[in-house]
Amino acid sequence: MLRTLLSQAALGGAAAMEGVMMKAPWAWALAVRLKNGEIHVERHEEPALSQRYPWARLPFLRGVVALWDALSVSYRALMRSAELLGEEEVPKGALWATVAVSLLLGVGLFIVLPGGLAGLFIDPARHPILHNLLAGGIKVGLLVGYLLFIGRLPEIRRFFMYHGAEHKAIHAYEKGLPLTVENVLAQPRFHPRCGTTFLVFVVLVSVLVYSLIPAPEVLWWRLFARVLFLPLVAALAFELLHFSARHNDPFSKALRALGFRFQALTVAEPTPDMVEVAIRSTEAALKREVVA
Repeated sequence: MLRTLLSQAALGGAAAMEGVMMKAPWAWALAVRLKNGEIHVERHEEPALSQRYPWARLPFLRGVVALWDALSVSYRALMRSAELLGEEEVPKGALWATVAVSLLLGVGLFIVLPGGLAGLFIDPARHPILHNLLAGGIKVGLLVGYLLFIGRLPEIRRFFMYHGAEHKAIHAYEKGLPLTVENVLAQPRFHPRCGTTFLVFVVLVSVLVYSLIPAPEVLWWRLFARVLFLPLVAALAFELLHFSARHNDPFSKALRALGFRFQALTVAEPTPDMVEVAIRSTEAALKREVVA
């Protein structure tokens, strides 16, 4: 099944890509609108880690594996799209360094800082749940403010529009509809497996997990523990995403609705020409047509 592979940690870099990357279990495809208006499409035969290693499909491990797979493929798609658009080549080491710095800044801004600020008002050793509820609220505020800020940049806005085209194409495919511009445009722009929803679930799960971590009167341990347990938080958040996307009970509906509210910040209505790019990428990933 196709899945969205938006890497929220690299929003700024990804915005340079005038195209869409789609991932299927056995391959990934890239479609890029070139400067002359033509659409370049290419398919890369590459099984996902979950297809190559049975252990990578185990609950609680599959989330971390999927995130690593997404970052790896997204990095290569960005490099390839920049090459196709004739931009100045960025050394691989420099781009990986940029991604690493972005991730470190993300951890510092959205994981360590909220815990530190919350600790100024509530003693985490005496009131761990209240402390983490406040830290979660600070995370949400920082995340919303960040997305609102970058969403005002024209390049990021176009990236959010391509994000919407990607979601619509996936909806049309999953409903079994012919992948025409008209059919795809008619689909919802929000999707239950979006990376933005995953980030929201990370915040929710972190409140619970971090409330269970002992909080001694040692500041460095309280902050370091948040980073140490981040893979567990991400794995649980992925399982919550997996569950809510596949069930229709009131709890799952509420989780999806919460995710959709936040997707309104990162998913915009695309233009027909963007939808055309998303369709070409989807077709290539599904191998419905021969591409160069």
